Amino acid sequence: MNALVSPTESQPSPRQSTPLLRTLALCDLVDSTSLVERLGDQPAAQLLRRHDRMARDLMLAHEGQEIDKTDGFLVLFERPIQAIAFALAYQRELQHLGADEKVELKARIGIHVGDVLVWQNEPGDVIHGAKPLEVEGLVKPVTARLASLALPGQVLVSGVAASLAQRAHAELGAKADRTRWINHGRYRFKGVPEPQVVYEVGEVGFAPLRQPPYSGKAWREVPWWRRPGTMFIEAGIAAAAIVLGIWLILRPPAAIAFAERDWVVLGDLQNLTGQANLDDTLRTALRLSVEQSRYVNVVSDLQVRDSVRRMRRDPANTRIDRAIGAEVALREGARALVLPSIAEVGGKLRVTAEVIDPGSQTTVYTDSAEGSGIESVLTSLDRINAQLRARLGESLAQVKTTSQPLAKVTTDNLEALRAYSLARKAATEGNGDTALDLYEQAIRLDPEFGLAYLSRAGLRLGADDKRRAKEDIERAKALRERLPAREQLYMDALAASFAKPSDIQKKWALLGEMYPDHYAAFANLAHFIYVYDGRYAEAIRVAEKAIAPNYPRSGNTHYLLGQLYTASEMPQKAKLHLQRAKELNSQRQGTFIVDAAASMRRFAEADAEMAAAKPLGVPSNDVLQHRLRVALAVDKGLWRDALARADEAETAAAAVGPLPTRLFQGTKLSLQAIATPGTEFARQINAYARNEISALSDSQNYDRDQSLFGVFFAAYLAARNGDEELAKSVAAPVVDHADIKHYRYVADMAALAQAQLSITKGDAKAALILLSARIDGAELYLLHSGLRDAHTLAGNLDDAAREAQWLAQHRGRAYAEYNATQILKALNVAESNLAVLSEAEIALLQKKTTISASKLADFLRLWPEAELPAPLKRRVDAVRKDAGDHS
Repeated sequence: MNALVSPTESQPSPRQSTPLLRTLALCDLVDSTSLVERLGDQPAAQLLRRHDRMARDLMLAHEGQEIDKTDGFLVLFERPIQAIAFALAYQRELQHLGADEKVELKARIGIHVGDVLVWQNEPGDVIHGAKPLEVEGLVKPVTARLASLALPGQVLVSGVAASLAQRAHAELGAKADRTRWINHGRYRFKGVPEPQVVYEVGEVGFAPLRQPPYSGKAWREVPWWRRPGTMFIEAGIAAAAIVLGIWLILRPPAAIAFAERDWVVLGDLQNLTGQANLDDTLRTALRLSVEQSRYVNVVSDLQVRDSVRRMRRDPANTRIDRAIGAEVALREGARALVLPSIAEVGGKLRVTAEVIDPGSQTTVYTDSAEGSGIESVLTSLDRINAQLRARLGESLAQVKTTSQPLAKVTTDNLEALRAYSLARKAATEGNGDTALDLYEQAIRLDPEFGLAYLSRAGLRLGADDKRRAKEDIERAKALRERLPAREQLYMDALAASFAKPSDIQKKWALLGEMYPDHYAAFANLAHFIYVYDGRYAEAIRVAEKAIAPNYPRSGNTHYLLGQLYTASEMPQKAKLHLQRAKELNSQRQGTFIVDAAASMRRFAEADAEMAAAKPLGVPSNDVLQHRLRVALAVDKGLWRDALARADEAETAAAAVGPLPTRLFQGTKLSLQAIATPGTEFARQINAYARNEISALSDSQNYDRDQSLFGVFFAAYLAARNGDEELAKSVAAPVVDHADIKHYRYVADMAALAQAQLSITKGDAKAALILLSARIDGAELYLLHSGLRDAHTLAGNLDDAAREAQWLAQHRGRAYAEYNATQILKALNVAESNLAVLSEAEIALLQKKTTISASKLADFLRLWPEAELPAPLKRRVDAVRKDAGDHS
């Protein structure tokens, strides 16, 4: 702990004091004098003693030093964030104290930072009542002016203090999410030469969070256009503005400060009709109607649930009413809260939308529409939507062009719409099976309900049910005209999942371009750039657009960014994003965290994260945990364990489906290429290749690119095993396949297989031409293994050594590269270790025996010699013998 004035330090004398940069906080207890009149001397004294004890305990907790006390305290802090934390805790505890004593207690607090002069008074003066410490400097009157300007219960902070404290906002801990910063503008203080920017900091529910009033000692700085000398000019401008009247009719100004792409929170429906089936139905219909706008954004239901959870409430049992909705809006940075209601008035159904200012919870305006009978509700909602969006500032022309009647873009069957609403709610709560059943019910009630097909397709894709997802997408495409404009683009992006990577990326990019606040578009685009192209820097730039307070799945994007930074060899940035994902409960199975830790050889941390990883409940995803268990065993040099785990993985995958089965067959073969090459290995390669070729011809296989990759991988393994004929025969059926050019990782593996075949034949030049043409930063990790071997064969030993060093230094890429569902993970990780043995071998060829012996020792520290498979033991023995012979 850093002491403000340490008793072991030499103390400044009254005659000579040293300027110190410190933070001052002044707490002024409101109406403290009247407490005595209201409570009486003794009760008031007891209350004030409790108050002082509470304040001093908080000073101690936040490392503050009491300087003075009158109706409140003057407190000195080293850092602004300590003063902020103290002030927030003081206001909170003061309210609790008042509740205990059944008396209203509020305080005004001002905080400023600057140079102060601190000195001790003489001991004799202290004995006679003087303060032990004195503090002077301009910071003191500014702090006092801030406190006097503050409303009861308000904490006002100078601009410089706010700037420093906001950087350390996370240090507020659990209260950080509830704490808001508001810039109230520039103020002039009496006796202070320069104007000060004034911020308010406060917790929702405790602080006023509104503009403080002017006072005789503090007033807001008025811009030049508001000064009396310019009033005549303003009058002229106002007169000229009348000319724009027609335009203003078409685009009425919002009654609240709402700008394009700002956000609103949609509250729960107040249903006064007694028809409970309207509750979720109408709210969903209104959401779908407003979401057609590119001007107004609606905070998602998932984000609202998360916000309510952070308020320590149960989302399932919390209605989004005026008070709760306003707090959610403040937390999420939304400009308005919209509260819908429906009632029967004069025999008609009246639908009303009330727009609330979240700061004051006052109604800004109300729009209503009514009709006869339940069938009029969707038409009324269409009218409400148009009125609401116009109120918020969207032009009527834009409203008209981007709005389709609800009955057209959803369904005119309210029971189907209700089933759809309940399905969305179930999906938001993580009840996927229930959601699928409800979507099915919605479709039975209205077979032309395009949105229901599209939503079910998204859910099925997430569950890796590609066949049925494709059926739903095809049905939605046939109903394209019954989808809102945004959902049409979303459907195109989902449909592209079954097309080429370039088409997939174009469709998600288009959705993001047209709807910049559709953050999922950027998250998915970044994912596909990573998966198909390996362009990590580009994927990072795109993914960062999907980190936003209003995106409820930002945690998943942090998770993806963690993997991208791991692949980019930026472990610290990876750790920051993965930790943030973990905090947001979005680490999925936690395996990316394991990748990041293992890539830095932090195996204890990796094992702990692996043990803590939880399954998703989707078998085709959960089985992939085995992939990392095998890689970790390899990385530690535990080869018997690695091969046993590969067998376990293959058995587990067989219970899931053919694709994961082939994946783990390939993983097992990649280990055998190092540990047990030979005739039996060749037979297994051939069987694996035939399975992949058969899968490639299956029209129901929607992962044919992975099968194509698998065939070339088999050819590479055969060539690596020295079996030229097998390598040629395996690759022959696919060597001219049309899809090779569309999938970067397939083209890389095809080139590597051909290059390895050239190396087997002794043609280093051909191999180098093939592989060098593929190197651009997005190439497969394994290509560098081929380049190392080709350079070694060609006698380019310096180049070979550089490739070996690259392999050893890019362990993040080895772990994080996607290739074909990371079928190469275990082999990549093995090569990152074998690269050190290669360095020893290459150094020996260069007659650098000392370096060779050092590198061999390094390798044996990575992989215990007792665990090495026989082929590797022979390589180690050869290096050891030759290095000894030449030493």
